[in-house]
Amino acid sequence: MTTNFEPTWWPVLAESNPHGEGAGLVLDLMVILATAAAVATIFRRLKLETIPGYIIAGAMVGPHALGLIKDPENITQISGLATILLMFGIGLMLEVDALRSGMVPILVIGTASTVAFTAVAWPGAMLLGGWSAPVALTVAMAWAMSSTAVALRIMYDRRELRQIHGRICLGVAIVQDLAAVIVLAVLPPIASWAGAGMEGAVGAVGKDSGLSAPVRLVGSAALGIGGVSALLVAGRVVLPRVLREVVKDGQGSSELVLIVSSAIALAAALATGYLGFSPELGAFLAGFMLGFTPFRHQLAGQVAPVRDLLMAVFLTSVGLAIDGRILLENWWQIGLGVAGLMVLKGVVLAAASWAAGATGAVSTLVGFYLFNAGEFALVILGAAGEQGILSPGVSAVAVSIAVISLVLTPLLVGVAHRVSGRAGRIAPAPWLRVSALRDLHGPAGGGAGGGGGVGGVGGGGVGAEASPFGRVIIAGFGPIGANLAERFRRLGVPHTIIELNPATVRRQTRLGRSIIYGDVTNPEVLESAGVREADAIILTIPDEEAMLRACEVIRNLSPRIFIAVRTNFLSRAIMARDKGADHVTVEEMETAQAMEREVVAAIRDRAGERAATAAPSPPPAEPQAAAT
Repeated sequence: MTTNFEPTWWPVLAESNPHGEGAGLVLDLMVILATAAAVATIFRRLKLETIPGYIIAGAMVGPHALGLIKDPENITQISGLATILLMFGIGLMLEVDALRSGMVPILVIGTASTVAFTAVAWPGAMLLGGWSAPVALTVAMAWAMSSTAVALRIMYDRRELRQIHGRICLGVAIVQDLAAVIVLAVLPPIASWAGAGMEGAVGAVGKDSGLSAPVRLVGSAALGIGGVSALLVAGRVVLPRVLREVVKDGQGSSELVLIVSSAIALAAALATGYLGFSPELGAFLAGFMLGFTPFRHQLAGQVAPVRDLLMAVFLTSVGLAIDGRILLENWWQIGLGVAGLMVLKGVVLAAASWAAGATGAVSTLVGFYLFNAGEFALVILGAAGEQGILSPGVSAVAVSIAVISLVLTPLLVGVAHRVSGRAGRIAPAPWLRVSALRDLHGPAGGGAGGGGGVGGVGGGGVGAEASPFGRVIIAGFGPIGANLAERFRRLGVPHTIIELNPATVRRQTRLGRSIIYGDVTNPEVLESAGVREADAIILTIPDEEAMLRACEVIRNLSPRIFIAVRTNFLSRAIMARDKGADHVTVEEMETAQAMEREVVAAIRDRAGERAATAAPSPPPAEPQAAAT
């Protein structure tokens, strides 16, 4: 479709560049990022989420609108890399301990609601869209995934992450992230069912093997599951040893861990792709295995900026496929789809929460916060389109419904709280006299992170035990940090240490200290240490540039925390104050004062000794006259 808005000079600019295709790719990326930044800024000013903004930006510059991007295939590989990094990050931050500790009812809610919604939406999609069974099933499974980023952003802005409905939403998000991995893994068999073939199947049981289709399908599944199991076992045993060797000398270990881990993620993605599963599944498994190492929090923070950049490219590339004509031709279908998706999903989530023991008010908020189709829905729909399950027209309709639900969610938060107030009169489920969902209170431990993926449920964070002294984070375990930690231990002050030396982390972990590996300027590391719940943080690191950056990051994450730092010079102390530090110990001044005290004391002692030496001896007593 050619529009009147399409500039004739644009292709000439790309083709006239002597570097050819490379220049075209750079030009496309420039257009995508610039447009995405402009639209996302407008959305942020309007207090809307940026995820739909990226998609709308893609639709604007795509071949069906302005035509600035004519060939979306130029950025397909980049968007694929974005989804791989997204799944890798989610695997890193999947907190297994959180799933074991008091999360059984929440896991029930997440599993039951996802399965129930898929079961009801599947025939509904067949009826509403006139789609075939495999197509409708794929769309229903994609729509079952809610937006973790939107829900967490809303709850963070409203300070609701630690409330009961916040914890339920976070737990359901974890379940849905795991479900997304399963959905991506079963797309190749669904593609075969839909008649699109099984391009991802391994050659040994492929079409040329002479076996019947059912036998090929079972053989591919068995070989794939066996291969994935072997990857899990090998990763659990080998990866910790590899990373320990990488950081053995401690020099530049942070960068080396990132490089090696990224290579591992890509290798796992290639391996699962060869086994007939999606590459995203391999990246998730690699992150999950690395999550058992002490480097998980540092890695998650290092990967996050690159992942967020590539995810903006991916979401914009999703918008490139949106055709305005299709939307206009199917406006009634899209409108009914948005209403059906949000009502059905909200009711299912609220009912599952209530049945698991939550109150009516909490159940209502969970239903409202998660009744959209999230970023993983877009990932699944994109993968299904690549495997031939969804036609461009079906994909455009399904993506449009998901995007509209994302835009509407933040706008309905006020309505959600008004409705939840009325729903508070609903009696709890009669079959549960006592429920953990009615008794949850206080922080779950650690911080809930943001981003397109699972917010990290902090592991290794500040202890939850009560203390009259509050809770403290110590950054750096050098002589000063070690001395402070020992003093806090004697006083009974709960504290967590952040240290970048892996050998120190291993040694102190064996000694029973609460210590995590990472850079204190890394927001993910700070979240994992519990910066939002801690009362104070002490920066003892000798790197003053890192100290200044850390002050700024910490103050943005927690406006109320008390920040104490050390610095060598008075000029740096002024800068630290400007960055948010509450107390600064200037070592040059402390040294001067200490030297003054010592010197003055020494001078006084010596003066006293000299005075005692120089004082004249008392005259001898005169003998009394003898009596005559």
